[in-house]
Amino acid sequence: MQTNTPLEEHQPRQEKVLISIVVAVHNGGNDLERCLSGIDALTYPNLECILVDDASTDGMAAQGVEQRSVQLTTLDRQHGPAFARNVGAKQARGDILFFTDADVVLHPDALSIASSVLGQDASIAAVFGSYDDEPGHPAYLSQYRNLLHHWVHQTSQGDAFSFWSGCGAVRKRVFDELGGFNSKYSCPSIEDIEFGVRARKAGHAIRLEKSMLGKHLKQWRFRAMVETDIFRRAIPWMVLILQQGKVPVDLNLDVGSRVATVAAGLLALMFGWLLLTKQVAALLPALAVLVLATLVGISSLPASADGRGGGRWVGLALTLPVLAYGVYPNPWALGPISLLAILVIARWRFYKFLYYKRNAAFALAALPMQLVLFLGCAIAVPVGFCKFQWERRGSGNARGNSH
Repeated sequence: MQTNTPLEEHQPRQEKVLISIVVAVHNGGNDLERCLSGIDALTYPNLECILVDDASTDGMAAQGVEQRSVQLTTLDRQHGPAFARNVGAKQARGDILFFTDADVVLHPDALSIASSVLGQDASIAAVFGSYDDEPGHPAYLSQYRNLLHHWVHQTSQGDAFSFWSGCGAVRKRVFDELGGFNSKYSCPSIEDIEFGVRARKAGHAIRLEKSMLGKHLKQWRFRAMVETDIFRRAIPWMVLILQQGKVPVDLNLDVGSRVATVAAGLLALMFGWLLLTKQVAALLPALAVLVLATLVGISSLPASADGRGGGRWVGLALTLPVLAYGVYPNPWALGPISLLAILVIARWRFYKFLYYKRNAAFALAALPMQLVLFLGCAIAVPVGFCKFQWERRGSGNARGNSH
């Protein structure tokens, strides 16, 4: 890897700018080595790499910097990625800070793209990209989760309202001016989103560049995914929206996502009401679809890249509710099925993407995952509102006591 390498005269002007890559890691394991190897393979000629070890216990950070031109800083205790990135940013000498995660392998041209975007338009303060469409871990949940992230970023508008530190660059002077990431987020959360909101509020433009990519290596676990979505993403994001007083229509807050959130919330309420009124038969059609989709997800069917390979399972999924409804005739059964249909229609473009990228079985297996995702969003709305009111009341009392 080259650091401060003199450039030849024929190289593009924007590639004369020094870019500082900042990677924060806590027990990155083997993924860290792949991340650093990806940095070694970057085509951008003028860069430095700063690795901040957030009190890891696996020893992989020290091992990773051996025989590499990487500056390693080790923290004495774990502070969280926001604090660790700020430490790295303070040490950076580059005019541009490029943030990535220790489980991301940047595409070779990622820095060149960031430099080009920032070099061509001085009004743009930051730029970020997305995960690619070939996730590193083969398990269904990891494939689904990373493809979801890819699709959301690839279908969002270029004029972004937030920032993403998984594959994102920001001018150092802007980062310093805004005080960096908010270190009150002591675990991976929405610290990058919050930074982007502050940057936009200060009048800075942020660009979502869809060609700037990185491969995500993370293996997702179901419980960790649910906890992350609700407690580290959705609730803090809801609080942030209430603090700002407006809701942008982009990324995970587009119209389709809002409709899906309402449908998931109503579906949960209807499930509860039907159980309380002992109308269990009315739940069978919807449950049949969800159970079948879950079984498909944990089977080997979604692994095929054949777009037609899982078609029979989609047919079966459409047939089972009809059969179940015929055996247990109950008009209330149409309620849960209708809400499931709304949940699918609201995100129809995503299911089409999964179908063409993988197959019909893969798309079908995403249904319960989408239900869990938007049910978490529905839960986050009232919880986030209550938390916002509590924090505002607490800050009001603190101001009152100070007089």
